[in-house]
Amino acid sequence: MTHIHYLYHVQVQGGRGRLLALMLLLSLWLSAWAQDVTVVVASDLHFDRPPETDQYYHVRAINSLGKTIPIDAVLLCGDIFDKASPDIQALFKQRYEPGPGDKTIHYPVYLLYGNHDISPENGRPNLNKRGYELNMRYLDSLLQVGKARGDIYHVDPSSRSYSFNLGGVHFVMGMLAAGDTSYCKSNFDWLEADLKMYCSDGTPLVYLQHYGFDKWARGWWPEAHRARLMALLDRYNLAAFMVGHTHEASVQRYKGHHIYQVNNAWPDDDGPASFAVLSIKGKKVSIRTVQVLDGDGHYRWVKPTVETTLLK
Repeated sequence: MTHIHYLYHVQVQGGRGRLLALMLLLSLWLSAWAQDVTVVVASDLHFDRPPETDQYYHVRAINSLGKTIPIDAVLLCGDIFDKASPDIQALFKQRYEPGPGDKTIHYPVYLLYGNHDISPENGRPNLNKRGYELNMRYLDSLLQVGKARGDIYHVDPSSRSYSFNLGGVHFVMGMLAAGDTSYCKSNFDWLEADLKMYCSDGTPLVYLQHYGFDKWARGWWPEAHRARLMALLDRYNLAAFMVGHTHEASVQRYKGHHIYQVNNAWPDDDGPASFAVLSIKGKKVSIRTVQVLDGDGHYRWVKPTVETTLLK
């Protein structure tokens, strides 16, 4: 029975039927507008040893943007650190652990790790091991606090992939890449269980990881893993797929889906730094690019952009 026929059926039953019809209409309207979330997605900060140079530029721009639009959280798509040391972590904490001041981020932060975070001293085994352990201790401390607060729902103890909900949307932080085993067990079993638990009812899904889909990034992540991940995500209400790693803002296509690749956080050969703003309002999904112009919080909206509509 269609909704129209059902409404006609209950309306002819009198006052009680009309009340039921109104309740059904309200339910359908609310379900169509259940999602309302806006997040900033940045990537490849590559914090290095002090003295500080431009590490605060993104922070000031994001805080300035937050005066004009609502921001629910800031998500970081990996390569947080260029190397590993306590003084690098201390500077990052000053900038990206929420607090007052225009050089400190004003919003909750969720981060995932990239190859520089996992292997901060590549080619130097002893230093690399110590750096990896230092970075993982910091990540584990964030996950422990997030779980205790209820901000983080579900954590894979091996890869440290994790998930959370914001504004009626389920977010998954897939770490380096789905199926990666360079430092952990594959996270596919965990991911399948997570999505079954939190997205089987049609809840929109945003998936983030470090490695992407452009020609260069594909060399870091096997095609079999890309295909398996997309086949899994296709079973759910995928709203957005966002990555970092390539240091260039672009939109790739894979098996009919847009993949937004987030730029790095400092000016380089391809121009100024930028970050993305992901907004999901009802069934409307938009990803827009914000270019960071200087260290004083100035920014402008630029391309690329993505505009899509949820299928469910």
